[in-house]
Amino acid sequence: MSQLSLPKELGLKELVLWVTTDCNLRCRYCYASGGDEAEYMDWRVAKRALDIMVGQFSRFKIQFAGGEPLLNMDLIEQVVRYTQGLGIDYQLQTNATLIDDEVAADLKRMGVDVGVSLDGLPEVNDSLRPFADGRGSTRATIAGLEKLRVAGISVGLTCVLSAENVAGLPGMVELASYLGNVEGIAFDVLRQIGRAREDSVKQAAPTLAARSVSAALRRADELALIGGRRVRFREAERMRYLLINGIRRRHRCYFDAGQLLMVKPNGDAYPCASLAGFPRQFYLGNVLEQGFTDEVGVNLQRCRQLITPPRYCLTCSRHWLCGGQCPAQTFAQQLVGEIKLTECYIKRAFIDYISDARKEIMSYESANQASLSV
Repeated sequence: MSQLSLPKELGLKELVLWVTTDCNLRCRYCYASGGDEAEYMDWRVAKRALDIMVGQFSRFKIQFAGGEPLLNMDLIEQVVRYTQGLGIDYQLQTNATLIDDEVAADLKRMGVDVGVSLDGLPEVNDSLRPFADGRGSTRATIAGLEKLRVAGISVGLTCVLSAENVAGLPGMVELASYLGNVEGIAFDVLRQIGRAREDSVKQAAPTLAARSVSAALRRADELALIGGRRVRFREAERMRYLLINGIRRRHRCYFDAGQLLMVKPNGDAYPCASLAGFPRQFYLGNVLEQGFTDEVGVNLQRCRQLITPPRYCLTCSRHWLCGGQCPAQTFAQQLVGEIKLTECYIKRAFIDYISDARKEIMSYESANQASLSV
């Protein structure tokens, strides 16, 4: 395995391989405009990206993304074979509609963590995430989730939060609990990037979004109390960890920390998949080009400096716990001159939930200590 030298100050922790731009769905808001054009990454590009990372960083994650990455399953298997035994974590984000018994068994064998995109119950998800021929995809996604469950694979759900699905979040929690192999849910607030720029789907109103997230949190607690499977929320768990351990959050994400490299099928590199739609501003170069590694550190820093956090984030007393708004969200909003507070209100809902839970735990522990001392 050949290795290409990177600047020592870099600390890349995630390599996103956008293994195809093709997709069998036509999600109305797709940031990657999946399926509009069909490009597939070949081994030459993937190997070059891997050689840039391997040997330079002792621990990092490879995420397979797209489009629908399972359309390029042969390349995924080749990447895993090439890097097995090197302590690398693998993650794949999929719509799950292509998962059958064989694919589920292969993912289990390779040790690939799976994230599944789902935006709610069928009446909403079918509208937001249809097949290319217009059919709803929810039934096929749930069938894929069942195949993963049988194979012993737990998943995380990613829900793109919009005005069309925000009211149904408690119902999505019920579905996630019922499925039996969903560990948790992550919310990704709709960004006006890619196909979402032209479609009618809009970002949820801040107050409604906060109320619905709070209702989903309560529903998860209620289901757990009556014996249902506990559904967790990625943002709440992160905040809980920070509070328990007294840690201040320094960065919103790997892009914010300058620790992510995303590579498209043709080798073009970006600091974040959600910013690949802005090549003039965020293009890092092509991994196949001579001298790419010489400039990537400087280019990562340049890209991060292009995005100024909203003023309300910088002055917020809870910024250390929240991490601020998604930089790609901020950039998209600044381009059109319209800053929306939806993500901020959702984060507040999570903070209030965690704070209330912490108070209850402290109250219980105090009462328990008092009873023991009597």
